[in-house]
Amino acid sequence: MLNFPFVTMFLFIMIFSSILSLSSSHWFGAWLGLEVNLMSFVPMMVQKGSMEEVESATKYFLVQAVASASLLLLASIIFWEEGNWSMMTSGIFSSSLLMMTLFLKMGVAPFHFWLPSVISGLSWTSNSLLMTWQKVAPLFFICFFFYVSSSQIMALAAMSSLFGGIGGLNQVSIRGLLAYSSILHNGWMISATLVSSELTFIYLLLYCLILFSGLALFLTQEIKSNKQFLSVFLWNSFSRNYLSMTFLSLGGMPPLLGFFSKWLIISKLITMKILFLPFILILGSMISLYYYLVLSFSIILSYSLSWKSMEMKGFFYLSMLMVFNLSGSFFMHYLSTYI
Repeated sequence: MLNFPFVTMFLFIMIFSSILSLSSSHWFGAWLGLEVNLMSFVPMMVQKGSMEEVESATKYFLVQAVASASLLLLASIIFWEEGNWSMMTSGIFSSSLLMMTLFLKMGVAPFHFWLPSVISGLSWTSNSLLMTWQKVAPLFFICFFFYVSSSQIMALAAMSSLFGGIGGLNQVSIRGLLAYSSILHNGWMISATLVSSELTFIYLLLYCLILFSGLALFLTQEIKSNKQFLSVFLWNSFSRNYLSMTFLSLGGMPPLLGFFSKWLIISKLITMKILFLPFILILGSMISLYYYLVLSFSIILSYSLSWKSMEMKGFFYLSMLMVFNLSGSFFMHYLSTYI
């Protein structure tokens, strides 16, 4: 990524445009920020010039262009009806349609059809930005500015959880697993918007940290295909155990950090007397945890492990990572009393 001459400029524009969009007090400014964000992210997707990247960038551009055009059209209709560009619209129908356009930008089910195919052709750096930063502006628009019924949010959150969990069962590539895992986590994120913006931010932050910790290993090992993935983790015990713990944390295995971010949302939803949605979210996470367990066992058991065969340095790093996850669990336990 560093070989691309203008990547720093495009990265700055992408971050600045998202902040501009969130800082806007009217729909036209929000749309403008999202458009600048799109135009700055597309060149970063095609930095290597491969056919897979060009195909994924084209798909992403077309979907985002349709969502942006729909957003501008609906905002113009609101301006025609109410005489202003204010985000605090009183129309439930208009707000619902605007919410659908932002869910299309995020890849929330049932608008997730484009996300797996786009992720399958991108580099790990572009995927990390697509699955994290590109969700920030649409997610917090939903959290702060929409007047919609909670039943709509719960229905889409349940669909994302089920589609993300079931869709990952048929995947044979790491990118496909992460794509459907991203759809599942979208369901948890929009469920957090029912509780508070603070909980939404905490879940998104922890998801980004866990995801980056796994993708950073792919970047350092320069893994581009499943064949390279198997050859690298066949001989490096630290990498295999490190990645296995990252996958289990993404799946929500207790007592890792990913479990307690989900536990916060479940506890708050039950406190709000919402019982059906946590059940569906847990069901989807259990399905995703199944294929993460299968993948983790395949990685760990691909080499004959024993106390003598495991390097002491790798065992030390693995122990430090376990301590970090456990300390994060205690941190989340005390944090839950203040949210």
